[in-house]
Amino acid sequence: MSKLVYGILPALVTPFDDNLELKIDAVAPLVRSLLETNISGFFVCGGTGEGRAMTVPERKAMGEAAVKAVGGQVPVILHVGGTTTEEAVALAAHAPTVGADAVASVAPANRPNDLAAAVKHYTAIGSASDLPFYVYWLASDADRGVTAHRFLEAMADVPNFSGIKFTDTNLYLFQQLVDLSGGCLNAITGPDEMCAAGMIMGSDGAIGSTYNIMPRIFCGMYQAFQEGRVQDAMKAQTSANRMISILISVGVLAGIKAMLGWQGLPVGPPRPPNNRLTKEDELRLRRTIEALDFEVV
Repeated sequence: MSKLVYGILPALVTPFDDNLELKIDAVAPLVRSLLETNISGFFVCGGTGEGRAMTVPERKAMGEAAVKAVGGQVPVILHVGGTTTEEAVALAAHAPTVGADAVASVAPANRPNDLAAAVKHYTAIGSASDLPFYVYWLASDADRGVTAHRFLEAMADVPNFSGIKFTDTNLYLFQQLVDLSGGCLNAITGPDEMCAAGMIMGSDGAIGSTYNIMPRIFCGMYQAFQEGRVQDAMKAQTSANRMISILISVGVLAGIKAMLGWQGLPVGPPRPPNNRLTKEDELRLRRTIEALDFEVV
């Protein structure tokens, strides 16, 4: 099976209004603005997209709106993981009906650190459609005793298993997954602050939250690496990490959503359990960015 995605894929934020209701009409403007920056695809309703804070009907509506706005220009991966396997299967079965290109899922919520339970969960999701299936590997959910060989062996019979979104700082394990798969695994890294390091360790690309506000920096980083300009890629990473450090100080998702609003893309605050920015935090964020003279778009 050929690989579906390469390059930089924003983990698309989900727009809400001030009452935290889904704001579907804000999806298309956000997608259009990102498509203008040479991004390579979208990851929808993941952690950044607050999928697990949404109802199944809301997630279906968000997925459909995102796919429609993209209009086939780049691949769209819908994250379907949720509270139950049944919920994930329902979302996976719905994904091809709206034109999604692939589905992904985290480990089951009730057995996150159990590889055998995870494989059963992934098998049910992979069987729900003919779309490529990606494991959303979260460090907090992973079976810490698992080796790359054991993971790939366990996943061998999961229908449509095609790739991984690896949100973990253990890049040795990531490189082992790339190597032992013979390069067949569509291997995508998750930590934005380690994007360039992931490329060095063999990633095909990256999915991340801050790509919503810094797409050109990360697309430039990817292009530099593809052209062999590793030092330029590392400089871009250093620049991006300055912004990431600022966002961490106020709350990453709330900060990203506030910054999109400043760019004329009102996407509202995040839902709980993520915190809203206080007025003081938003003012501090704006002043810090202005002091750095940092261009994010």
